Amino acid sequence: MFAKVKILTQPAIISSAIATVLLFGIQRLGMLEPIELKVFDRMIQMRGNPGLDPRILVVGVTEKDLQNFQKWPLSGEIIDNLFRKLEEYQPRVIGLDIFRDLRVEPGHDKLLQHLQKTDRIISVCKHSDSVNSPTPPAAGTQIEQVGFSDVVADTDDIIRRNLLLVQPESTSTCTTPYSLGLQLALRYLGNIQPKFSKNKELQINNTTFKPLQSDSGGYQKVDTNGFQILLNYRSVNPVKLVSVSQVLANQINPALVKDKIVLIGSTAPSIKDIFNTPYSANQQDNPKMAGVVVQAQMVSQILSAVVNKQALFWFLPEWGEVVWIWVWSLGGGIIAWRIQHPLHLTLASGLTLTLLLVINYIIFTQAGWIPVISPALGLIVATVIIAAYKRIRDKEEQEKIARQIQEQERTIKLLQALLQEDGNADNDVTAIPLFEKDTLLNQRYKVTGPLGSGGFGKTYLASDTQRPGHPECVVKHLQPARQDQEFLDVARRLFKTEGEILELLGKSDRIPQLLAYFEENQEFYLVQQFIPGHSLTQEIKSGKPLSEVQVIDLLQDVLQVLNFVHSHHVIHRDIKPANLIRRQQDNRLVLIDFGAVKQIQSQQIEDNQSIAIGTAGYAPPEQLLGHPRLNSDIYALGMIGIEALTGIPAREFQRNPRGELIFKSDSHDDEVIWYKLANISEKLAPVLDKMIAYDFIQRYQSASEVLQSLQSV
Repeated sequence: MFAKVKILTQPAIISSAIATVLLFGIQRLGMLEPIELKVFDRMIQMRGNPGLDPRILVVGVTEKDLQNFQKWPLSGEIIDNLFRKLEEYQPRVIGLDIFRDLRVEPGHDKLLQHLQKTDRIISVCKHSDSVNSPTPPAAGTQIEQVGFSDVVADTDDIIRRNLLLVQPESTSTCTTPYSLGLQLALRYLGNIQPKFSKNKELQINNTTFKPLQSDSGGYQKVDTNGFQILLNYRSVNPVKLVSVSQVLANQINPALVKDKIVLIGSTAPSIKDIFNTPYSANQQDNPKMAGVVVQAQMVSQILSAVVNKQALFWFLPEWGEVVWIWVWSLGGGIIAWRIQHPLHLTLASGLTLTLLLVINYIIFTQAGWIPVISPALGLIVATVIIAAYKRIRDKEEQEKIARQIQEQERTIKLLQALLQEDGNADNDVTAIPLFEKDTLLNQRYKVTGPLGSGGFGKTYLASDTQRPGHPECVVKHLQPARQDQEFLDVARRLFKTEGEILELLGKSDRIPQLLAYFEENQEFYLVQQFIPGHSLTQEIKSGKPLSEVQVIDLLQDVLQVLNFVHSHHVIHRDIKPANLIRRQQDNRLVLIDFGAVKQIQSQQIEDNQSIAIGTAGYAPPEQLLGHPRLNSDIYALGMIGIEALTGIPAREFQRNPRGELIFKSDSHDDEVIWYKLANISEKLAPVLDKMIAYDFIQRYQSASEVLQSLQSV
């Protein structure tokens, strides 16, 4: 069993390994990062809204404020009055996200004195970057009262990271290592001091902040200078917003300020202190977020992690990403290996991709950011590789079977010619006796009992003594019609060709798998998988017609098998109820006992012609003449359908001079056309009539044609 699974999945393992190496390499080159970031944004947008953070209030400078004050930046006097009004409501800490490096009169000196006298207010500075020089804090403020307002944007100019700490340059006028968000959070938490572990992880109380790595999540080689974490946005509107004018006019509820963090900054779009965020794509009216609101997002994330134990973003290690990509690539390979139908394969692949997205989103809601594009592409690539491999393999198999069938036809003609030679009576053999129970064949297959016999061929149920558990199998024993060397050589060629064809056809789960074929004492043996169940002879009985629905189901079930068999240009040659097994485990019909190899047993001669393989009543005219075609099997199946509908054995029907299939009873000579014997619909009767057309040219040419006709019925 293990070996079989290994063989079945080996191409899937190879294709998934190729896809994993390919996609992981592409991912490492950063080619997938833009798409991963877009998926990250989409998942941020899809998450539920936890509501406003009650610990934070943003006092924004709105467009209306600018009209009222007719000045930007706001004067020192206005900001000083704003501080005094807020301090009346007893905030825990105030953050000023407006630069005060330049004098803005009136009231500039008065504002500086206010900042120097209180430790409740945190002002901002800005470190230098590749474009701008540093912006210093308000003159005279202590480093403990300053936080930097720098933000880091990705290559698409979207803010997705929270910069907590930097190492200031020695010559910089902005000397604080702490961000404004971190300073405000630490003050709110009681002026605590963060610590660093040996692994350079930041610890605030009992919460550990791990620094973002250059290849964390969907990132590849991103600049992670300083101490950065992935910004876990709360929502598009995370905090309560009021205007400067509302505060100065005493139009706010003091409870919004008391013991809270108050952030003051611009929210007016015209000032252009606005940034792209993961929500930008869904915000049509105001696609960007004010800088002071982004700072509020950062403060909220820190407080939620420390106070509410909200999980910080985590990521898979490099080896974990490789395994993650491989698992989904392997899934795509297995699906493509097991599913044949293109539509079914497309649906299964689509459902698997949907499952990947759902799992990724669930993990994301638990603060895990793991790649989604690389495993999705891995699944698709592995599927395509397997589909291409199967197409090439199937083409090679079909070409191989085509050669074998040509060889088979030539061998059959040679056998028939040998049987028609004069003087073959000296080479006749007697019918073979049944093997006794426990007879060991090929030193491996132990006979447990007979299953059927036919003069010069016997079928046995046996156990395979060399496999674990001694599983049951079917052994078909064939005795050649002649024992002379010339005939045996030709019979061996036919037997070998039949075995190779059956081995390929056995890959379908609706045809017994060929386990072995061998020769002993100039007699031939086929060993096949045993199918527990019963034959259709137990369902189709004389005088007990089946319903039309039952017959249509039966026909469709067998046609699916014939579609596979005929796609390999193989003719069964002996379709009849006894050769159709209703499989016990799933109630599906399995096709057994292919008939070409039976030619080695044929001995009956009439008018210098050998009797062709087939069963009376089911075999069509061209097959009886020794010229079977693919649609000869369709004729036989049509006769089974008629037998099931009428309850009359197929051998009791005959053709009248007009070629119509009729029934004549012993008591009268009146012709009764077959469909008048059954309660059959006007749609089904023409289908069966075309299946059993006397002339094979007028008959259905393929099983798929019959299936299409039955769908309309």
